[in-house]
Amino acid sequence: MNLRSTRLLILVILEYLKRHKVWILGGVALIIITIIFQTKANFFHSQNSLRIGLIGTYQEHDLPEKVTELISSGLVEVDSNGRVKPNLVTGWEVNNDATSFKFKLKDSLRWVDNSPIKSSDLEFSIPNTSVSFPDERTIQFDLKEPYSPLPSLLTKPILKKGTLLGIGPYRIKKIEKSRIFITKITLQGNDSKLPIVYIRFYPNEKVAITGFSLDEVQVLLGLSNPKAIPTNPLIGIRQMTDYSKIVTVLFQTTDPLLRNRSLRQALSYQAPEVKGEESADNPYPPSSWAYNSDSKKYLSNPEEAEAALERAKSSLSDDKLHSELILTATLNLEDVGKVIVESWKKLGFDAKLRVESGIPQNFQALLITQSIPIDPDQYFLWHATQTKTNLTKYDSKRVDKDLEDGRKIITEDERREKYFDFQKTLLEDAPAIFLYFPKYNIVYLKKVEPLLNKISILGG
Repeated sequence: MNLRSTRLLILVILEYLKRHKVWILGGVALIIITIIFQTKANFFHSQNSLRIGLIGTYQEHDLPEKVTELISSGLVEVDSNGRVKPNLVTGWEVNNDATSFKFKLKDSLRWVDNSPIKSSDLEFSIPNTSVSFPDERTIQFDLKEPYSPLPSLLTKPILKKGTLLGIGPYRIKKIEKSRIFITKITLQGNDSKLPIVYIRFYPNEKVAITGFSLDEVQVLLGLSNPKAIPTNPLIGIRQMTDYSKIVTVLFQTTDPLLRNRSLRQALSYQAPEVKGEESADNPYPPSSWAYNSDSKKYLSNPEEAEAALERAKSSLSDDKLHSELILTATLNLEDVGKVIVESWKKLGFDAKLRVESGIPQNFQALLITQSIPIDPDQYFLWHATQTKTNLTKYDSKRVDKDLEDGRKIITEDERREKYFDFQKTLLEDAPAIFLYFPKYNIVYLKKVEPLLNKISILGG
């Protein structure tokens, strides 16, 4: 091509650009916007990726368990009966008075960056406990007071001190924040067959449901009320009973009316079994090695309720019996609260429901979801000295002694004996009604179910 032809071509191109500059500039702008939007919002999603929504506000030091379970594993794990067994350790040694524990790491353990795991890489925060590392594989815990359930505190997935490195199968690729709180996390699988996982955090359920409806996420974990999602054949719901929590009515045992044990028993017998839920007739799940099947049973027993009420009348005036009885419930338990109040009215009580967004400091009866520990040790919930967590102000010397002994004894058989007696006494005194173990709900688009199965979320 000669010089004249080249000049002519350039002039033609310039004229074309001049005439169509608006369209050309618009196209360039669209490409730039698309690139930025894809970078920020991941608009075009890979077929091998999952977008998961979690509810709550978190920082890097308190990542939710559903995230840490994907990036690491705990030193110990718990079987279906609540027994703690070794996972990343070969086992542990404990002295006779349960004040010193030594755990030995398994050989050849490596962090996700392929560096060897040393005991000193780990960091633990356990009150009244000194942690030392006698060698690269040994972790020693020295306690000020005997505490035989200590191994149950080590189920949390381990991370390398000062980092977010675990042992896999995922590693954190990117974290996005709004001020101090995490808004998004990107997880990259160590195996290329694993899907990329994008986790988005929502401040509350209402915003999370909106995000799911707008296809920001394909999965919502831990939704308390899955009925809030419109029925759709493309949407699946998986429910699993969460035995780490229990829905309970707590009685204020210092209340002028509710300090009467027979009256508390009457209310407990009258309370209904909640339809569709797994009833909890005990502070422990039935699968627990410490569960006492012979302990007192309540719920949906109007005949026993009437008998207990007659016993209560012998020490309560008519004015007291006909005084107002207020059940306070948290927002997500309002429907359950209505059913309980109606059942109490059938006994002749002037029962009323009050719904509050938080946990009140003062109450007569409180309907609440409580966390319960892996180990049968429920010292913090029921011991008289635990004024901040023993919300009922329950005070029983016998229960206190059982709980004190249970955390000092090492052998399972001897501990079981103490916890059997604890259950027998607690249920006879009826400072609370144990209603049911709630469900953990997962809402998801059915098309991503194969990917969810790959990362075991649907399996709990």
